[in-house]
Amino acid sequence: MTVLRKHGLWLIVTTLVGIAGALIFASRPAPYTSAAQVDVEPNVGIGTPVVPNMATEEQVAKSGVVLARTAHTLGVQPADLTKVLSTSVSGTANVLSIDCTMASPAAAQRCAAAATAAYVAFRNRPAGGHNPLHVTLVTDASLPTKPAGAGKPILLVLGAILGLAFGIGGALIRDHFDNRVRDRADLERCIEAPVLAEVPRVRRHAVDPAFVFCRIPQSRAAEAYRYLRSHVKPLIRSAPDGGAVVLVTSAQSLDGRTCVVANLATALAQAGAAVIMVDADLRHPSLTEHFSASERPGLTELLAGAASLDEVVSPTRVPGLQLVAAGDVAGGAAELFDAARLTRAFGAMRAAADVVVIDSAPLLAVSDPITLGRMSDLVMIVADVRRTRREAVSAAAQQIRAIGQRHVIGVLNGVRPSSNGRAQPNVPRGLVLLSAPNGESAMPADMVPPPGTNGQRQDHSALSARVRETRDAETDADDPPRSGPEHE
Repeated sequence: MTVLRKHGLWLIVTTLVGIAGALIFASRPAPYTSAAQVDVEPNVGIGTPVVPNMATEEQVAKSGVVLARTAHTLGVQPADLTKVLSTSVSGTANVLSIDCTMASPAAAQRCAAAATAAYVAFRNRPAGGHNPLHVTLVTDASLPTKPAGAGKPILLVLGAILGLAFGIGGALIRDHFDNRVRDRADLERCIEAPVLAEVPRVRRHAVDPAFVFCRIPQSRAAEAYRYLRSHVKPLIRSAPDGGAVVLVTSAQSLDGRTCVVANLATALAQAGAAVIMVDADLRHPSLTEHFSASERPGLTELLAGAASLDEVVSPTRVPGLQLVAAGDVAGGAAELFDAARLTRAFGAMRAAADVVVIDSAPLLAVSDPITLGRMSDLVMIVADVRRTRREAVSAAAQQIRAIGQRHVIGVLNGVRPSSNGRAQPNVPRGLVLLSAPNGESAMPADMVPPPGTNGQRQDHSALSARVRETRDAETDADDPPRSGPEHE
């Protein structure tokens, strides 16, 4: 049923096409069929009776001699009659039906009557007194009152059924060969890690998906980012050495990675955290373009030692949120991604912020995310239900784990609207959402820091395992809001 719901529009289209085809078929000129019946019996006047072979008689009634006589009576060619004449036998009786189908009722009646008369004349012709069969006309050729075949209502129903059957078959075949990530459970199997949020699709004509959290804060997409924030907060509290570093990457381009970075960073900042966004995609600095910071010095200057952190960090309109643009990406800027430079740069950022959120290049396209993954406390893999292939996202997760990174989570992007349309977060069963004083997020009760810790960071492994346990308890009925805009 999930497959059929996903291809609902396709099923509607094929059903309508089937109905339209049936309507066209039903609107053609309808033929009329007239039938006459004859009884074929043994000729008892010539000695031992011969049982008639009705299969043979069917062929005799359509033989050349009979057709020639019929054609002569009607004034047509014998070849024209082969398409309109037919014969049949009624059960086990010796009753032969001769049918003729023509464009008008009168023509059909004349044709059936002429064919029957020609057959009777042929079978009852004098044959030296030795004709073994005798044929008697029992039912005259009738004048048909309605067209032959199924009526328009029946044809429309059959067209709808055939169109729907074709649509279902096409949907099943398409789904079988569709290797895209389909839903949250599918992504979890691919990355072997919990998927913490499903971000609804955002239409670009309504709002830039990178700023959905700020510009339409009551939308289902914004609520999905609040839900993601509530899950990420306990994980980043456990990061050592000051602020936590969160790497946001994807297997391929156009999976919505940049939009997730911008909205998650905004959500964290609005919850009171000091956040630095870093555009580390030096080949396609989308985050820099979204915030119109292409002219500012950025990450490349920081890594090269040509500028300090204070010089490359720029404020945004969101209090507590700052941006490190990509900087000068010309030439061999990507060669600056070595462990020593990155350790120094992100060490400074950790000291200056509670959370550092990195927008990186696609993981399967370049090696930069691998290097950045070694510097990160948490790696977030973004997948899009419309584009991301399973084998691609699986390969990306394997590469992240190959560098020793154990803390991997997933985010599913571009999901379709939910059937109920309610903007509810995906709350695992058995968890209670605690309302925040500012009306912002809700955090699952067992992820709130225990009393007496003053929000100090907890053990990362335990929290990650707890997230897995709570995520495993989720059901489809608890799915987060699915609606809205298309993501980058």
